[in-house]
Amino acid sequence: MVLSGMSTLEQMKDNLSFMKDFKPLTEEEHAAVKKVCDIIHSKNLIPCTACRYCIDGCPKHISIPDLFACMNTKQIYHDWNADYYYNNVHTVDHGKASDCVECGKCEKACPQHLKIRELLKEVAKGFEKK
Repeated sequence: MVLSGMSTLEQMKDNLSFMKDFKPLTEEEHAAVKKVCDIIHSKNLIPCTACRYCIDGCPKHISIPDLFACMNTKQIYHDWNADYYYNNVHTVDHGKASDCVECGKCEKACPQHLKIRELLKEVAKGFEKK
């Protein structure tokens, strides 16, 4: 499936034109996609697409996608950059993961149906040393 933002009829026609000579994936290509998916899933990353729909209703103004990106970066690279961005960039003007009041507005807005409240607890454990 391809999701592409479009705001004019011309953009829609342009996007549809790419399907004119559609050819399905070969078995080899399907195998390659499956292999990549298996690798990605093995990393236990938060599958947030950073649509940012979750942020609007947050009473603590937590920049949820950015905190999830920090957690994913920490999972993959295990370096100090993720901690730096969590503590000195994404939570300076916004709430920390532990500031979540568990109102659930974010989860109602999430098109991925992520359990954001639980994930924020994991993020807090990973970044907020008490």
